[in-house]
Amino acid sequence: MLTTPPDLLGDALEWLRGLDGVSPGHARERLAELRARYPETRMRLLWQREAATDEYHYDLLFPSSEGTASLAFAPDRVIPWPLRGGQRSGEQLVLRVNGVDMTMQQVVSVLDVLWDGVALARRLVNAALVEQAVDARDQDLSAEGLQEAMNAFRRARGLLTAQAVREWMAERGLSHARLEEIVASEAAVAALRRELVEGRAEEFFTAHREEFDRLRVVRLRYADPDHAEAAAALLRTGRSAGAGEDGTVVPPGEPETTGGGGGPDPVTLAVGAVLEGVATCRMEGNGRGDLVALFGAAASDTRAGEVLGPARLPDGAFCVGYVLAVEPAVFDETTRRLVEMRIFDDWLAEQRRHAHVEWFWGSRARTDELTADLRA
Repeated sequence: MLTTPPDLLGDALEWLRGLDGVSPGHARERLAELRARYPETRMRLLWQREAATDEYHYDLLFPSSEGTASLAFAPDRVIPWPLRGGQRSGEQLVLRVNGVDMTMQQVVSVLDVLWDGVALARRLVNAALVEQAVDARDQDLSAEGLQEAMNAFRRARGLLTAQAVREWMAERGLSHARLEEIVASEAAVAALRRELVEGRAEEFFTAHREEFDRLRVVRLRYADPDHAEAAAALLRTGRSAGAGEDGTVVPPGEPETTGGGGGPDPVTLAVGAVLEGVATCRMEGNGRGDLVALFGAAASDTRAGEVLGPARLPDGAFCVGYVLAVEPAVFDETTRRLVEMRIFDDWLAEQRRHAHVEWFWGSRARTDELTADLRA
């Protein structure tokens, strides 16, 4: 049974009456006063903007282990209940091209990229899960904390003058109040991350040390899967699907070898493929975990001189990797940040496994498959 202090409901109702005409940002600031009076009671503030009147309606939630109580106050002048949630037709418009309107429904219908991979869907679900976790913490920034977060936000984006900030806001159509909401949200997410990883980084690193090794890799990217397969075969054995003059196998656009195994020099192969226009090449440092995500379990214990792939990329291209060197992980500041990100990502993955996700567009078969991938 949900129990509350004797004066809580009366005080909360009076507090809600005082929110008439108040913006969400100021309402959250005022909530700190009510929480201070009842520190043992969890509270969460929700709001909804009424499109027809451009006013805000507030609900105050009191979560408990048995359930959640909701308290709200609606002034006499507010929009009738049957019309709540109504929207102006203009709010459904995303853009207009040569006088032709494109609505949000049309935009969503062409977002086939959402169904081609799980990455975008994961970002959407993660954002919702993080917002819920932040709200559940019931911790609002003080005025000093908000100013510190705002200063850090500006420095990170090179907004070092008031004029630069105004121009940046104008380009994005942001009001100062909306900017404060964005900054406060980022600061709250950072605080949540710190809370989740506090005291766990070193222990996690010790248990997963090899996953943070740094690998120097030549990565070849092919549009044609046959070229990718041939390159991987050539790197592994010095032979591929077509014979050269001496009987060795030479994929299109790549230098011949003399056979006998061992494969060509990967840099020479990469240069040849790029010059022929059948591949692009990058030489980079990758965390082992990133390579596992791309190439699968084969990358979990790969060593220098080994070949990875081909692996299919989200855009449909194919990637082959050649490991030039492996640098064992050390627990420095850079690695600490990577470890903390990994802990946070693992937490999000666990939240997704238990989340109830509802999609409001797309076929049932596609959304069920996507939700299953999110929980995998």
